[in-house]
Amino acid sequence: MVYPVQARTLGNGLMVITREVHDAPVASFWVWYRVGARNEVSGITGISHWVEHMMFKGTPSLGKGEIFRSVSKNGGTLNGFTWIDYTTYFETLPSDRLDLSLRIESDRMVNSTFDPEEVASERTVIISEREGSENFPTFHLDEDVTATAFKVHPYGQGVIGWKCDLQSMTREDLYTWYRKHYAPNNAVVVAVGDFDTDSLMKKIEERFGPIPAGPPIPSVRSCEPPQEGERRVVVRRPGPTRYFTAAYHAPAADSPDVYPLFVLDAVLSGAKPLGLSGGRDTTMGRSSRLYRLLVDTGLCTGAGSSFGLTRDPYLFEISAGLRPDTGLEEVERTIFAEIERIQHDGVRPEELEKAVKQFRAQFTYASEGVTNQAYWLGDLEMVNRYTMLDDFVDRIAAVTADDVQRVAQSYLRPTNRTVGWFEPTSPGGSAEAPVAPVQAVRPYFFHGGVGLLGFGPGSPRSNWDEAATGVTRGHRVAPSGMAAGGGTSLAIQRTRLPNGITVLGHERSANPAIVVRASLQAGAMYDPPGKEGLAYFTARMMQRGTSHHTFQQISELTDRVGASLNVDGQEHAIQISARCLRDDLDLLVGLFAEVVREPIFPPQEMEKLRGEILARLREQQDDTRTVAERRFRELAYPADHPYHHWIMGNEASVASFTRDDLTGFHGRYVQSNRMTIAFAGGVGFDELVDKISRAFGGWNATGPSAPVVVPDAAPPSAVIRRDFVVAGKTQSDIALGRPTLRRSNPDFYALSMADLILGGLGLYGRLGTSVRDQQGLAYYVSSDVDATLGPAPWEVRAGVNPTNVERAIESILAEVNRIRNQPVDDDELADGKSYLTGVLPLSVETNAGVARILQSIETHDLGLDYLDRYPGIINGLTRDQVRDAAAQYFSTDRIVVVTAGPAPSL
Repeated sequence: MVYPVQARTLGNGLMVITREVHDAPVASFWVWYRVGARNEVSGITGISHWVEHMMFKGTPSLGKGEIFRSVSKNGGTLNGFTWIDYTTYFETLPSDRLDLSLRIESDRMVNSTFDPEEVASERTVIISEREGSENFPTFHLDEDVTATAFKVHPYGQGVIGWKCDLQSMTREDLYTWYRKHYAPNNAVVVAVGDFDTDSLMKKIEERFGPIPAGPPIPSVRSCEPPQEGERRVVVRRPGPTRYFTAAYHAPAADSPDVYPLFVLDAVLSGAKPLGLSGGRDTTMGRSSRLYRLLVDTGLCTGAGSSFGLTRDPYLFEISAGLRPDTGLEEVERTIFAEIERIQHDGVRPEELEKAVKQFRAQFTYASEGVTNQAYWLGDLEMVNRYTMLDDFVDRIAAVTADDVQRVAQSYLRPTNRTVGWFEPTSPGGSAEAPVAPVQAVRPYFFHGGVGLLGFGPGSPRSNWDEAATGVTRGHRVAPSGMAAGGGTSLAIQRTRLPNGITVLGHERSANPAIVVRASLQAGAMYDPPGKEGLAYFTARMMQRGTSHHTFQQISELTDRVGASLNVDGQEHAIQISARCLRDDLDLLVGLFAEVVREPIFPPQEMEKLRGEILARLREQQDDTRTVAERRFRELAYPADHPYHHWIMGNEASVASFTRDDLTGFHGRYVQSNRMTIAFAGGVGFDELVDKISRAFGGWNATGPSAPVVVPDAAPPSAVIRRDFVVAGKTQSDIALGRPTLRRSNPDFYALSMADLILGGLGLYGRLGTSVRDQQGLAYYVSSDVDATLGPAPWEVRAGVNPTNVERAIESILAEVNRIRNQPVDDDELADGKSYLTGVLPLSVETNAGVARILQSIETHDLGLDYLDRYPGIINGLTRDQVRDAAAQYFSTDRIVVVTAGPAPSL
């Protein structure tokens, strides 16, 4: 049954939007405030975002850290983020614990404390966050283009704020802003999930009703005047390659022109994911105009367009990342010529039909899960009205070719655009800093106790910030990528076909979408010496042409129905991921089988892909986080260990690949290998098994399979410290840790619990409390132990200002020593158990989440009853087991420590 959206307004002006969804015992509760970057003025840019951070610091009745702890131990997730039009906070919880959300949100609406010491500590965190973004060339380009496009309207200031403002803002500035904008008459509550609306409304009235309305919020009076001539920006900094952006002024969400502009965006680069957690679906849009013109021709490694709904007129953007040998003039000329072609000739009927189908599919995918639905309702109400959701797809379907041509002519005019070029002054990359003496790490003894990176270059979300991304960490103890809890089970079916393929599935008959995930034991661990990256390259090539279809034809077929198909090389396996609507399943299964069984590895496509990967490797050499991660792997594992080398390989190995290398690898490790297929969604188990059986007729995987043997890796005998300089950066990244254990080791659960408490529970666990919250040294700090077939790396990561690197490392090691030498607190262990056993309903909200769970169960041979046994495993863990595992596998004196960032100041 589909329940309608309801809206009511309390006497104090608080608008409440609700929708009952009884698919799973989960509910998502959001509070949206009509305050963002558009409300700010010069001198206090970034204040809305800073206030958002302070809202997690507590109230008189919710002590510091209590918000994160209480949600985590109740099996929930939470976050907050700031955008140009709004600030919002949410919790998604088991529905019987939704009262917790009401308590948190009603309390901090009026009682947040803004302690001066907390303001001072958070200042360095906020600045660190900005500096982390400054490490990326596209951030500088996007910031300068946006600031140039807007001469009057505050949209030109962005969300994060200018550094000088962040350095000078006071506690009184922040608190005054909070008291002015955080009031019920400036807020909207959105709740979606498994609840009774009348009962929930009574609770909302009890919690929020007594809060008095605030004074009226002054309207934003600034109005951007029409742009009467092209503006240009050239950014010159160290970087790996050139980037291009063109930003055109576009209408606000209440304009009827937004619908044809969405279609134009889809024609140019495919329809974009619509949900909060959808991310960028890079496989939809490969038949689009920009991909064909720029990526398919070898000019660029990536290209796209973006358009979003905003309260005031914002931007329609086109962006591209160039290959090193491509000139900006050529890319600009190509893009502008294509725009002129659309303005003159319009779009073809089949392009229009494809765009509409993609939007229908993306709308369906975004409707999975209560969190996504609540996000959609709140976002639309902030920028216009939530009822846009009622006819959004119908309005898209009503768009005509004439409409698209008209908006292209009206908005994509040369005089209405700001053009941005990023010209690297040096090639970027990293170099090892001069080696300093490595001092022994002294023992510590104590008594007692996330782009802003956005969604890609030029995206209108590129100034979006998330304040707290270290919460959803259930994958640590449950199978990789999932968490399990008590009282929830999936109806899982499993069979092994005569040809050796194993199929697992979970049917959701009411869901019109289907996700399929398959894995073949053919990952990077099988790369021959000197051919590092071969598995990844082979995987990426498998969909670039088969015996029956070219890469372009495959892209056209999937794009035409709003489906996605992607083949990726991973550490242990080649992964095939697919998603479609129910009516298109036959098409997708057929293509799925083709790319696995009959790739032909066309030489022309090989060269295109080679260029893309080489360009990406060069970009990674300019990314401090990636440099730290890669160097950590190389130092932590011996040169002959499969975990030593980068999955994508290196420039020399990628340049050496031949077609014979690919066909040989495919023949040995893919063709006739054992395969696992997991699916979830609106298809019956027997029906999908029948489709797979027919598509893989003649497949014989009953012969010997490649052995899964990952050698052990001993930790280093002492501290290995290396520092790498990456030119043009303002933040350093730290990676430290060592090899540990396999997923099959009985100690895995205890070690994962220790890891969760150390760097995952709440806002990054103990590390977050010490390094980020108390000392303000880092925007992010976390600890991870992967669930792998071999000796998984334990790795602590942090992003810090270069002047704070040594203090951050010292503080991290102090917390590591504490968890190694002292049993964890009873409350910490109880919170960890409550979180891990309570979060399963959130993990199975979407088809993709279910498919990942099924695949993990099969990969690690956990058994179909694993979800039923899992709560007992977790609840059986003791403090001594957790301490003993930490003492055995964590270390402070036998670790690798890597930093990557700017050169030290002299």
